[in-house]
Amino acid sequence: MTTPPRDAEDHGPGVKVPPPVIVGGLLLIAWLLRLALPVPLTPPLPVAGLVVMGLGVALSAWALGLMLRARTDPRPDRPDSVLIETGPFRFSRNPGYLGLLVFSAGLALRWGSLWGWLAVVLAFVVLDRLVVTREERYLRRRFGAAYDAYVTRVRRWM
Repeated sequence: MTTPPRDAEDHGPGVKVPPPVIVGGLLLIAWLLRLALPVPLTPPLPVAGLVVMGLGVALSAWALGLMLRARTDPRPDRPDSVLIETGPFRFSRNPGYLGLLVFSAGLALRWGSLWGWLAVVLAFVVLDRLVVTREERYLRRRFGAAYDAYVTRVRRWM
């Protein structure tokens, strides 16, 4: 873990809407569309979906637990106090968000509907373009060379 100097003017990456709200909102829209205008894509796979959902929750919880133990605020509208490079952060720079996407894919499997998969794709695009890019600019400013070295070792998603 790398700890930068304290900066009273640091307000974090400036992400206004929490990523779980973004993903949850897209899943809610997909669920409503699924009810109003069913577009079956595959047979529903409830057991496989539950397994995948559980994996997503576990991954997000692991990342969140490490952030809380390191005493860095997991909210993307708050400053980061440390750069975490252990646990799931060794394999993905965004394991918490990846867990949200895996959970969403589990729901899409359970539903077997086009709307679920469209929600997963849209959630990925929104997170990647509107949240992660903003956070990466912030982390580069906040942690400098340590973050640049981390980026060369660990992929954005997987």
